[in-house]
Amino acid sequence: MSLIISSNLIPLLHGLVTGLSSFASFQEVKLSFSTRVDNLLTNQNPESVLSEISSLLTKVISLTPEGFEVDVSVDVCSQNVKQYLLVIENTGVDLSRVWEILSSVKTGLTVERIKDGTRFRVSLAVYNLSEQERNGSTNASSSGKFPIYFSAIQKRLSFHFSNVENLEKAAALKGNCEGVFLKKVNSVIETNLEDSDFKVDALADAMALSRTQLFRKIKALTKMSPQQYLRFVRLDRAKKLLQDKSEDLNVSEVGYKVGFASKSHFTRSFQKEFGFNPSDLI
Repeated sequence: MSLIISSNLIPLLHGLVTGLSSFASFQEVKLSFSTRVDNLLTNQNPESVLSEISSLLTKVISLTPEGFEVDVSVDVCSQNVKQYLLVIENTGVDLSRVWEILSSVKTGLTVERIKDGTRFRVSLAVYNLSEQERNGSTNASSSGKFPIYFSAIQKRLSFHFSNVENLEKAAALKGNCEGVFLKKVNSVIETNLEDSDFKVDALADAMALSRTQLFRKIKALTKMSPQQYLRFVRLDRAKKLLQDKSEDLNVSEVGYKVGFASKSHFTRSFQKEFGFNPSDLI
């Protein structure tokens, strides 16, 4: 059932950017958010409003070179004070002719090339604010607190971008050798997934590398140490098992299948990595 509710888009947009910050950090892109508007009310399904913006923003981040920036802001249209704009600007590359990005938003998108990159403007569908609303509403949405339904959206964003497949794709973008290396690491870990005694030393031996060489290579590709990455791959596999209805496994069984010796250790590690309990996926 589609959720239709009067909501303030500002904390939702801010939360969207926050939810994508780890993805941008992995791409070595600086991501920021600013607004000149306090309240931006809509009575549309908040998830549908954010869907296209999320797609647009993630593609801009993905195609922005390492070391450059993506800035997200909300402003009043200079030609029409009743119209509001979401503005996404990137530096380092001109993306104004990339069809993959231009097709992200079906209506209300304008694009222009700027000196160091690209500026995307998205018209936001809102209704007029009363004077009281302009001066500051007292509802939870405009107080800066994220509404309950947005926490679910934010979790799904983190859930989507934190997985082994996306890390492999990002490694492949750095070079064919890097992509092949990470695939091999993942294959070795997957083969020994149920073995709780399979540690970093065993992974280094399987890759014919010293601990130092393994650390340097995995750290460069994933921003994690080998120990952290080994745990991450175990938890990512657990995530898939918990969602697989054909397996019909409980939390304890999944934990054991991915190499955790106890349910409590597995649950704590999963919650720390993804922000919610493994039981939430069953």
